Amino acid sequence: MYLKKQKLIKRTFAGLLAMATMLASQPCGYFDLQSNHSNQTVKAASSITEKADSPFSWDNANVYFLLTDRFKNGNTSNDHSYNRGLYQNGSKINYANNAATFHGGDFKGITDKINDGYFDNLGVNAIWLSAPYEQIHGYVIGSDASESYAHYSYHGYYVLDYTTTDKNFGTREEFKTLVDTAHEHGIRIVLDVVMNHAGYNTSYDMNEYGFGTLKNGWQNAYYRASGINNSTYHNVIDYNSSSYDWGKWWGNDWIRSGLPGYQAGDNSDQRQNLSGLPDFRTESQNRVSIPTFLKTKWEREGRYSQEYNGLTSYLSSHNKNMTVTNCITYWLQSWVREFGIDGFRCDTAKHVDLASWSTLKSACTEALADWKAKNPSKAMDDTPFWMTGEVWGHGVYKDSYYYNGGFDSIINFSTQGGNGLDKYNVANTYNEYASKINSDPYFNVLSYISSHDTILARGDSIYNGSSFLLCPGGVQIYYGDETNRPYDYNADKGGNHDVRSDMNWNSIDQNVLSHWQKVGTFRKNHISVGAGQNASLSTTSGIAFSRTYSNSAKNIYDKIAACIGCSNNANVTITVSSLWANGTTLRNAYDNTTVTVQNGKVTCNSGKNGTILLEQANGVIPTPTPSAAPTNTPQPSNQPSECVNTVYIKSDFVPYVYAWKGTNTELAGTWPGTRMTQTENGYYKFVLGGTAKYNIVINNGSGWQTADITGLSGKNWITVKNNMSYTIDKTERPTKDIVYIDSDFVPYVYAWKGSGTILSGSWPGTKLTQKNADGYYVLDLNSTDSYNLVLNNGSGRQTADIKGLKGSTYIRLNNDMSYTIQ
Repeated sequence: MYLKKQKLIKRTFAGLLAMATMLASQPCGYFDLQSNHSNQTVKAASSITEKADSPFSWDNANVYFLLTDRFKNGNTSNDHSYNRGLYQNGSKINYANNAATFHGGDFKGITDKINDGYFDNLGVNAIWLSAPYEQIHGYVIGSDASESYAHYSYHGYYVLDYTTTDKNFGTREEFKTLVDTAHEHGIRIVLDVVMNHAGYNTSYDMNEYGFGTLKNGWQNAYYRASGINNSTYHNVIDYNSSSYDWGKWWGNDWIRSGLPGYQAGDNSDQRQNLSGLPDFRTESQNRVSIPTFLKTKWEREGRYSQEYNGLTSYLSSHNKNMTVTNCITYWLQSWVREFGIDGFRCDTAKHVDLASWSTLKSACTEALADWKAKNPSKAMDDTPFWMTGEVWGHGVYKDSYYYNGGFDSIINFSTQGGNGLDKYNVANTYNEYASKINSDPYFNVLSYISSHDTILARGDSIYNGSSFLLCPGGVQIYYGDETNRPYDYNADKGGNHDVRSDMNWNSIDQNVLSHWQKVGTFRKNHISVGAGQNASLSTTSGIAFSRTYSNSAKNIYDKIAACIGCSNNANVTITVSSLWANGTTLRNAYDNTTVTVQNGKVTCNSGKNGTILLEQANGVIPTPTPSAAPTNTPQPSNQPSECVNTVYIKSDFVPYVYAWKGTNTELAGTWPGTRMTQTENGYYKFVLGGTAKYNIVINNGSGWQTADITGLSGKNWITVKNNMSYTIDKTERPTKDIVYIDSDFVPYVYAWKGSGTILSGSWPGTKLTQKNADGYYVLDLNSTDSYNLVLNNGSGRQTADIKGLKGSTYIRLNNDMSYTIQ
C-alpha cells in the first residue's frame, strides 16, 4: 500500500484522520464481479507439461497477488455485510461513483478458481491474498473533490479487528477451506498484513461502537448516493469533543492521531500519521490494555473472555509484556498457527521499527512449525515461514531489513512497468539479478511489473510474460497481468482506483493467457529459472540465456536454456554447448517439439510468439532430500486409528479424480473432480477422507476417462495408462477389527471371539455414542482375529448372531433389527 500525501483542508489535523486519502479503490461496477460466471472458457495451454516433482523454493517463487474483493464472487449472500452499501432501511445504495465500494469477491470465489486449476495452469506456487481480517465497517471520503465518493476498506488496509475474518470476504470456515485447498494443489498462501496503522474513524463505526462524538444528522450525511464530500461528511463529527469520548477508540497508548487526548505523529518515517491514518505505537515498550471499542465489540459478540485469555496466555507463556507490538504479533501469528499460513507480505514496512518486524517473524516461524507438527498430513514440506516486505522504491540490494528485520525478501520496485526487462536491457538485468541474488542463500527479492499502487504493465503482454516470468529471483504476478485486464478509465486515478478493476473473466485475452501459462509452468518446473546462475548464449535471433542450479546437499540439479523476443515464426539457432553434449535430445517446452544437439547447437522455430524454452527431453527433475519430518506427540482419542480413504494414481499425465460414495455423495468436487498435484513415491496422491466404501473415475480433465472403479475402501494404488485402462497395484485396508454401524438409533455392540472371549464388555455390550465423519458409529475391538457380534438397542431388541467377521465391517442396522453387511 502506498498513500499519497493529502492536502490540508480548512480543518485541524484531527479532521484529516477521518478522511480517506488516495489509497485504494477500484473501478468497475458492482455487477461486473457478481456476473463473472463467464461463458468464456479459460483454456489451459495444451502443450503444458507439469512436472509434479519439481522442488519448491521461495528463490523460484511464482506468486500471484490478488485483491480478494476484486477477483471472483463465489457467495453473493455476503456482499453487503455490516450494511455496507445499504441505506438504513436495507435497500441498496446506487452510488454515483462505486469505484471504492465492495464489489463482492470473496474466499469462496478464490477457492473455486483453485479447484478449477486456474493457478495450477499458470505455474503459480504461492497466492498473496489481501488481508482477510475484519476491516472498518463504514466508508471514508475518497478525494478532496466537491463530488467525491465512498471509500470502503475493500483492499484490506484499514483494520478494525485482527482476530476474525471480514464477513464481506467470507467466514472462518470458508477461509480454512481456501487455505487447505491451496495446499492440496501445492500452492502456498501469503497474507498481506499491516502493523503500521489502524483504519480510520468512520461515522458508521463511531456510532456502532460508541467512540468520539457524532452530531445530530450524521445519518443524512452518511447514507447518500451522491453529494459525498469532505465538508458534508466531517461537519457532523465533533473533533473538539473531550478526550474521554475519543479515548473510547484505540486510546493514546495504542496510536498517534492528533485527536483530543492523543499525541500527534511527527515527520519521521516511523512516527508519522501516514495520510492521516492512526499510527500504531509499535516501538513503545509501555504496557497497554485492550482498547475500549474492541472490548465493547468482543463483549457484544460473546467472545471477550476467549480473546483476552488467549492473548494473555500467549504473552505469559512467551515471557512477553502486553505491548502494542506483542498484541498485534499475537493476533497475526494466530492466523499462521490456526490455518498454516506460509508467509506474510508486510505493508508499509519502512514505517515500522525493525525490531517489531523481527518479533513478528520469530513468532510466525514458531507458529508455522507448530501447525506443521500438528497437521503432518496437510504440511507440504518443512519449509519455514517466509516474509517479504514493501519498502517504497527498494531495489536489488541487501540492507538492514534482511539483517535486523527478519525479512527473507523485499519487493523489487526496479522492474515496475517492465523497466530493465526490455529487449535492449534484459540480458544485463538477468546477469545482474542472478549474480546478486543467487550467490547469497539469505538474499532474495520479489519483482513485479504491475501494482495495485501504481500502474498496469500492458503494451506487449506476450513479451512481458516471457521477460518477467523468466526473471531471476522471486516474481509476483498482479491479477490480470495474464489476461490483459484493463484499466478502469472512469475511476479516480489519484487513488489508484483505475488499476484495481474487477478481474476480467468475461473478456480474457486467450492468446496472452496461454502464453503466460506456458512460461509460468516452465518456471515452476525448473528451479534454475529463479534460483540459478545466468549466462548469455549465442543466438541468431532474440535474447538467449541459460540457467543452471546445483544443490548437492539436497541432490537437486537443474538447467535450462531459453530465447525470448525472437522474430516470430523464424528458425532460430542457439549455441548450447556449455550445457549439453552433442546427441542430447532437448524439448522446446513452449510447443512440445524436440531437437537434437549437433555441433553444440540446436535450431528451433520461434512460433507466433517468438519464445523458445529448452529442457532436456525425458529429463527427471530430482526431488529434494527432505529434512526430518516434523513430529508431534500422539494425543489420546476415543476414535480408532482408521485407514483413511486415499487414492494414489500413477500416470503419464496429471490426473483428475472424481469420487463418490453411496448413490451420489461427491467426495472430490463436481465433474471432472479434483486435479491431483500432491505426489508420493511416484504416485499422485489425493486424500478423500473417511473410511466408507467409495467409487472413482480417473480422467484427464478434457474428456478422457476410465470406467467406474467401484467398491473401493482404504488406500488404493492404481496405474492408469494413456488409453485410460487401469490396474489396481495395491490395496491397504485396516487389519484391526473395527465395526462401523449405520443406524437411526444409538446401538449397542456385544462382541466376542473364539469360544467366548468377550471383546466389548458384558451384555448388552458397548453403547456407541459418537459418529465419525462419514456418519457411522465406530467401535475398535482392539483385536486382529475373527470375531462375532450381536447388535442391540440396550433394551431387549437385538439381531441374530453375526459370525465369522474379520477386519473392518460396515453394517446397516435397521429399526426392526434386520441388518445388511455393506
